[in-house]
Formats: sequence, C-alpha cells, structure tokens
Amino acid sequence: MKAHLQRFWDGQRLKFVWNKLEVLTLDGRSRPVAFSWDGRQYRRGLDGTCKEILRIAGPERAMHDATLVSQGQSEELMRAWAVRIAPAFRIEVQDWLQWLQQDARQFRSIYQSISILPPDQYRSLVFQLTEGCAYNRCNFCQLYRDRPYRRKGSAEFADHIGKVLDYFGPALPWRRGIFLGDANAAGLPMAQLAEALELIHKTFPYDGNDRSGAGRHALEFEQVSSFQDVFTGRLRSVEDWRVLRRLGLRQLHLGIESGSKVVLQLLGKPVDSARVSEIVGRLQQADIRVSLIFLLGAGGKELAQDHQRDTLKLLKGLSLCSQDRVYFSELLVYPGSDYSALSRDWGITPLTRWECREQSRLLREQLGFDPPPRGPALALYDVRQFVYV
Repeated sequence: MKAHLQRFWDGQRLKFVWNKLEVLTLDGRSRPVAFSWDGRQYRRGLDGTCKEILRIAGPERAMHDATLVSQGQSEELMRAWAVRIAPAFRIEVQDWLQWLQQDARQFRSIYQSISILPPDQYRSLVFQLTEGCAYNRCNFCQLYRDRPYRRKGSAEFADHIGKVLDYFGPALPWRRGIFLGDANAAGLPMAQLAEALELIHKTFPYDGNDRSGAGRHALEFEQVSSFQDVFTGRLRSVEDWRVLRRLGLRQLHLGIESGSKVVLQLLGKPVDSARVSEIVGRLQQADIRVSLIFLLGAGGKELAQDHQRDTLKLLKGLSLCSQDRVYFSELLVYPGSDYSALSRDWGITPLTRWECREQSRLLREQLGFDPPPRGPALALYDVRQFVYV
C-alpha cells in the first residue's frame, strides 16, 4: 500500500499524519513536541528530553506511566521523522537535526531545568523569577537537588523575559497564562514579587479592572500563577494579596501533602493545618484561586488511616469553591532519599500504585464535594509524565 502523508494546521500546531497511524506534532517554530511511532507514544521536551508514555493494564482499569528515552534512541526517532517530512519542508535532513540540537541548547541557556508544573499549567509560559527551592529539605523531593536557590534581580529578570519571548516567537500563541518558577517564587518579599509582576504587566498590558473581557490579552497572559509553600516566612496580609492580584496574580499552587502531623513529620514538612487554613482563607478573601496538592501513599500502609482521616478533615474545613482545584499525586520514593531511610526506620510499608489509586478514590468519595462547576475540581497529578513541551 502506498504511504500517505497528510498535514493539518490548527493555527497553533502543525500535525503530520502518516497513514493515519503515525503522527508528529510540531509547534509554531517547527519543534517536535509529541509523536507516535510503531504504536508507541512519545513527548519531546523543549530541552531535548524525550519520554515514552506507557499504558499499564490493571485489575480494574489501566493507568499511564512514562520512561525516559535514551539520547541515542531519541536521535534515531528524530532522524526517522526528518526523512519523512523533509520533502514537505524542503529541507535537508541533517540541517533540521542540527537545528533541533541548537534549539535545545538555546532553551537550556535560557532556563534551568523546569522540573515540574501543575497539570493545569502545562501550557503556561514559564518565567523563572527564582531558581531552585528556598527550603529544599523535604525528605521525599528530589526535584531541585541539582541547583542552588537564587532570585533573579530586576535587570536579569527583564533580560530573561526578553530571551523567553524571542525563543518562543511564532510558537507563543499556544501558551496560556504565565507561571512564575521555580519552587516558591510567590514566597518572595512583597516588594520583589510586586516588581516582577509589574514588569510582566508592562510586557503584556492588561486592564485588570475590565470585567467585560474587552481589554483582555488574547493569550491570557494576565493569568499569573506560582507555587507557594505554606510553612516558611511570614504570612502575607489580605491587602498585600489583593495588591498582587491587581498586578495579575490569579492562582497559587500549595504543596500541602497531608493533613496528618505525623505524616508531615515523615515527609520533612514543618506545617500544621491551622496555618494552611489561614493562608487559604486569606487567598480566598483576595479572590486568588488555590490549587492544593496532596500525596497519595504518604506514610505507607501503617499511616494510611491517619493520612486519609486528617487530610479529609483539613479539606472539608477550607470552604473551597468551583474555581479551586485539589490534586492527588502519587508519592515517588527515590532510593537513597531521606524519606526512604526514615520509612525503613519507622517500619513503613509503601503502597502499590493500585493502592494509591484506591486511596484517591476513597478520598474523593468521602469528601463529597459537588462536581464542577459547583464544586472544586479533583484530579490526579502524575509527575512521571511531565516534560515541558
């Protein structure tokens, strides 16, 4: 049968479809971001990282996993695609492959590794106001161990914004909103955070008082969000949060992990439910949406009841609304981590992936929240699959 290559452009991304089975998706600058090959699914990050997305059969339902593709295999896959699309692009195979390598190097010169984003922020335009994590002592987390924490000064941050916009160029229309990285950018002192938001506001002008939407930037870049921890620094006042909201801050993602003090001790997070409730309450008064992240499997089988009971109690007391989100993310136990060592000392038996899913089901069921649009969105958050595309 004769091979048939089709092209589809939706105004933001270009798809090449080969015999309806193999698909390559390119962004507005011809960067490959996702593709299927030989019945397998892949995502390619802007830094050149490639992950294969796997489907795992289970006793009741399937789930997805991801594995990192070696550099050599990734290059082979890119070469195979280059051979197929070269006639359509009227380019030389080697020229396109070299350009991809140069483009990935350019990305890595602008960004430190983008380790993770909340699922609703995968399409965000990331500006790294900070690098690393100011705390970086959670026993379970390995995301920022490879870099020291630092904040960009105003001149450096302005230069960073310019380089980011130049890098994305024609691929910018696919982005929705802005994410301030890295781990706890929203925890910066008021003056520094306000200065950064004002700079973004000047870059993407928007009248925040225009509720009709007529003055809204087409790419929703007035929608700024960031991670915020709940256990370091002084509590920001409601009025300060209102000022930040007027400057574009619309959503904060809070890594709560558990409502149980014992489980939090095992995780290395010095937080209590009273502080969480106070922070969420102040954000709600300032009309800033919250996205709360809890870990499935934290504390293993031995602390599962404590984890579930206290997490439910905490969540039910927060008066979450339809604009808020609750994410349940499976705890990944890294060999050699402090959490792994403490778990052995405490005699903790880890939950399997299927048991974590069952814990998620029980939490959702017992919360009894109204489904969206009346209640907050409840969703799984799988960090394995993330790659910034």
